[in-house]
Amino acid sequence: MECPVPSVVRFRLHRLVVTPVVAMGLLGAVAEARAVDSGLPAPAAAAFQATWAMLVDFDARFTSWSGNRGFPGGYALGSPGRGSQFYAPLAVQIVGQPSPDYRVELMARTGWVHARQDSGGGLAGSVSTLTDTVVSGTFTYLATPGWQPFISLNANLPTGSANLPGTRAFSRMDPDLVEVPNYGEGFNLGATMGVNVPIGEWTLLTASLSHTHRGGFTRDPVTGFGDPDNRFQPGASSSGSLQIAHVLGALLLKAGATYIVNQGTRIDGAYISRMGDTIALTASAGYTWNTDHNTTLSGSFSRAAPNLVLDPTIPAAVREAFNSNSQAIRLRLDHNYRLDAQWTLGAFASWFNRDANAYIPAAGAFSPAKTRIALGGSARYQMSRNAAVTFRAEHFWVSQRSRPDVVDPFFGPFADTAVPALAYTGWTVSLGGTITY
Repeated sequence: MECPVPSVVRFRLHRLVVTPVVAMGLLGAVAEARAVDSGLPAPAAAAFQATWAMLVDFDARFTSWSGNRGFPGGYALGSPGRGSQFYAPLAVQIVGQPSPDYRVELMARTGWVHARQDSGGGLAGSVSTLTDTVVSGTFTYLATPGWQPFISLNANLPTGSANLPGTRAFSRMDPDLVEVPNYGEGFNLGATMGVNVPIGEWTLLTASLSHTHRGGFTRDPVTGFGDPDNRFQPGASSSGSLQIAHVLGALLLKAGATYIVNQGTRIDGAYISRMGDTIALTASAGYTWNTDHNTTLSGSFSRAAPNLVLDPTIPAAVREAFNSNSQAIRLRLDHNYRLDAQWTLGAFASWFNRDANAYIPAAGAFSPAKTRIALGGSARYQMSRNAAVTFRAEHFWVSQRSRPDVVDPFFGPFADTAVPALAYTGWTVSLGGTITY
């Protein structure tokens, strides 16, 4: 999807447009007063024109990877691993300002995926399914001077496949190798309240609070292959976020911080664990060298505190003795070069590091500690004023660190769960288009 115009830039343009409009309004009022004094008819006031725009974004992405073992690595002992995934997302967004006092944004996103893992050790399975559908709506009030409050509602509709019976379950893959690691979950409903606060002419501050209820769903067994299906109940989550954007000449700076509090996860009604509070930080700097060249450096950091786990001897939830969660760092450098009015070329490099296992609640599995490096490029062709086509290609290398046997704080180590150091490599190519109305 084409990157949206940053909020601070939209605010800057808004100021540049609103200032002359207000001036013209004052001049109109003076002219109207003079017309009344002279007995002439007053000029007609300009009426507000409602505006609406729609964006349709579609894509076709194919990823193929291979390595020493499949996923999960503990199941495919000493055997090669390989997998592939075709993913076709579709998003529709409608943005309108039916009144000078508010703006409305509506969005719907879904997709179709075909995935296959064909690794040794019995890890062979495939799935073809719709993904879950996400819908959202945002209402922003514009009539309050100096700040713009907004409210947003979003929902995850379970149109995908959460339950993968039999060997279809082996089509789930590591989220660091493929874009869609899981193919469905329950009905989720979230709400966000926030405010945009302009600070001067070149800075925009956004603060928000969110809460998401995650509905339960039935899925294939998380306890072991061949066991009965489980009723999975992910915990709800609440978060607070603060973001700031600042324009400094040709430089656009952004930074953000989010704090997330999670509730406990249950399987078949039994309390399993509560993920520790999470802090996530993001930052980016984009520089426009001239009308043809721009460069963006972005990064993120996340860290989760120790979990609360069930101690069956009490029984009660206690904080784990050591932190089984991870901290993750991601860096990315992008450069775009506009050849002419139709063609834009891009290149990027990214680096990602996870220092420990990361638990994926919806998948009921761990993604091990690893480092991922990727290099890629893109070519965008502007077919017309409102239509563009983009091709992207990426090659990635993944180095996964070794892991000893999993040790439960109460039941001790689980034999034969150790995983040696592994290496993976793969490609992702995509072809997509964007149409605006």
